[in-house]
Amino acid sequence: MGPALLPGRALLPADLLVQFEPWRSQVTARPQAQWDALVWDGIAQYYPWRQFAGESLRAGHLPLWNPYQFCGTPFLANGQSAVLYPLNLLFWLLPTASAFGWSALLHLFLAGWFGYLFLRRMGVGRPGALAGGIGWQLNSFFVAWLHLPTAMCTASWLPLVLLLGERAVTRGRARYAVGAGVALALSYLGGHPQMFMFVGLFTAAYLVARAGALARGQGVRLAAARLVKTGAVAGAFATALSLPQLLSTLDLLRVAHRAFIPGPESYKAFLSRALPAPLLSNLLLPHPFGHPALGTYVGPENYAEYTSYIGIVALAFAIYGALASRTWHARFLAAAAVVAVLVAIGTPLNWPLYQWVPGMSGGGGPARIIVLAVFSLSMLAGVGVDRLVRGTEAAGSARRAGGKRGGAVWPALAILAAVALAAAAWWQTVGAEMSHEQQALGPALNAEAMRALALVGVAVALVLALGRPRLRKAAEVGLLAVLAVDLLLAAQHHAHVVPQQWVYAAGADPGPVAGRVLGNASDWPLNRFPEAVLPPNAAMVYRLRDASGYDSLYLAHYRDFASLIQGGDPSPPLNGNLLMARLSQAYGLDMLSLAGVEQVYSPKPLRGMKLERAGAFDTYENPYRKPRAWVATSSVGVPSNAEAVAALTKLGSFEDLIVITGADEPLPELPPGPRPPAEVRDVSPNEVIVDLPKGGGGYLFLADSYAPGWRAYAEGRELPIRVADVTFRAVALPVRARSVEFRYEPAAFRVGLFAGLAGLAALATALGFMVACKEFRPGK
Repeated sequence: MGPALLPGRALLPADLLVQFEPWRSQVTARPQAQWDALVWDGIAQYYPWRQFAGESLRAGHLPLWNPYQFCGTPFLANGQSAVLYPLNLLFWLLPTASAFGWSALLHLFLAGWFGYLFLRRMGVGRPGALAGGIGWQLNSFFVAWLHLPTAMCTASWLPLVLLLGERAVTRGRARYAVGAGVALALSYLGGHPQMFMFVGLFTAAYLVARAGALARGQGVRLAAARLVKTGAVAGAFATALSLPQLLSTLDLLRVAHRAFIPGPESYKAFLSRALPAPLLSNLLLPHPFGHPALGTYVGPENYAEYTSYIGIVALAFAIYGALASRTWHARFLAAAAVVAVLVAIGTPLNWPLYQWVPGMSGGGGPARIIVLAVFSLSMLAGVGVDRLVRGTEAAGSARRAGGKRGGAVWPALAILAAVALAAAAWWQTVGAEMSHEQQALGPALNAEAMRALALVGVAVALVLALGRPRLRKAAEVGLLAVLAVDLLLAAQHHAHVVPQQWVYAAGADPGPVAGRVLGNASDWPLNRFPEAVLPPNAAMVYRLRDASGYDSLYLAHYRDFASLIQGGDPSPPLNGNLLMARLSQAYGLDMLSLAGVEQVYSPKPLRGMKLERAGAFDTYENPYRKPRAWVATSSVGVPSNAEAVAALTKLGSFEDLIVITGADEPLPELPPGPRPPAEVRDVSPNEVIVDLPKGGGGYLFLADSYAPGWRAYAEGRELPIRVADVTFRAVALPVRARSVEFRYEPAAFRVGLFAGLAGLAALATALGFMVACKEFRPGK
């Protein structure tokens, strides 16, 4: 992480960004970069979101609404915005580009520290706990997802949740259950719902297993009572503290595009995205199918979806720990690793999870659950190192001679040799059956295999040194160094560290633009650089209002409207979250005008629009655009959004007419006449005022998307908001109205905020009570 923390540097994949216009023209020496559709999200989604959230909070506004994407869309309600995650305070206090590096460093540290504490609670000594913490901290899954911070922000809390939950079950103290609830809430607020689902599943299984082990010694009734108490207290606090985010997200899901366009069409389609069994070779080598950052990856889909490397030496110690340790912890972790692998590769174990676990069927596939195997194996590696160190220490202190002195050494050596032979076997047999593209990886695979064998050789020498009392401490440190070096070498080239001037350079700002903008793309493939200008979300960095967008949750009715602009599906194949224009001509010119699109940027010529400026990319002006707010004098009502889409498709002109959804019968036509002017003032992301200098009458049309929670006020009373032209807002104006104030006040957030504040008050009360207890006084 060192280079990313230097002044003027940033942990962001901006080397991908500068391959696109308008930034490509700003960089004199453009870097060589390999396209990675997943890593791209770090600069295309997370940077604009974090910058917008930080600027809004510094201005004193809680960003419930994002006015810069999709003609407006809920912001906080999309969990990946992670506005309420406390550790994202870094993005409020630091420049956004710098904060990404410090946030990654903080969460890598927390992951390792929590893993260390969890192993210490299991009775593992310091060397073993450090080994497990290193494996969990630097595993290849975290490294591959480094540029998508929500995955690590969520998963890094898992060992702390387990630690506090176990102490609550074994000791019966409510304070530990409260702590587990707080850690669970932080995991959820970290912003990755799928990772949180995995954290919740693992925690539930772990606590049930721990209660079962407790029942054998202290009785079923006591164990069951403590388990129920722990679950109730932890669940109550986790839910209460998460409710502002949780209720907002659930409210958005009711009207989001994912509610109408399911991800996997069936269980079979879900399993089709399982981890291919050959990619389990990633447990033995870090890049058996190539390195994505070097452009050599030839495996299916994306490297980050399937990676699971904790180190070849660490894997050997994990196997040793599972076999040598007789504790229930080790048995549970071994079983969890096996189950996670079996689920990830698509076995029938997926069926109950797919059917009964909320959110599993919408996760796109089971492959990412491999992160639970990575965690379990990392912890088992710590157990294995601990068993080896304790065994050699016991043998040395007893001064046993010959083979007995190394009684713990020889099984470890045998497993190290077996793992090395497995890697060599894969390299020679499976590797020999590779495709032509894979065979081109030969030199790189040879280098990785030689490195793995060398690390195993050094580990063998260090294990033998553990049997000698004078060398034992040095050998312990050496083993930890081998584990760390293995993972650090595997992590090379994955982190994109770039000069900060590459990150949305100010010189590339297309503005100022009074209306909306739209970047055009000729295509958007997943396996090579797309040909596009101003890709979705980029405009919001420059505070330009974009008719496109890229988000995991956005309004379904806006997708319907975008399909009218595109003349078909507005999303590229395999990525329904990316809504963009791929126009060869101005198909949806009327719809672009309706949305107030003033400028279109395109890498190729467009027909049907006025060319304003030619150059590295073409800028087109839309002379027919409508203002953002205007007054309509006639309307037609339709009962459903589908019929509104059909009506707009048939209509050829929108001079004075709007189509209103939700009316069973056509609405009465309002008296014709000159339309009074309307002027828009943006007070905050959550508030817009439309001034009417010459009074009201008719329907006020605002070309901003409607979502539940928007309210309109004029002359001291609330006006009903209607959905107009598929996605926008309209209100019937009182004749004397001089202005209309639109405020975004979602009830779900207000209720959740009240509950969350109540939860914080309860937490503060509980902490105060515990501090006052005698057991917290010194010496007690």
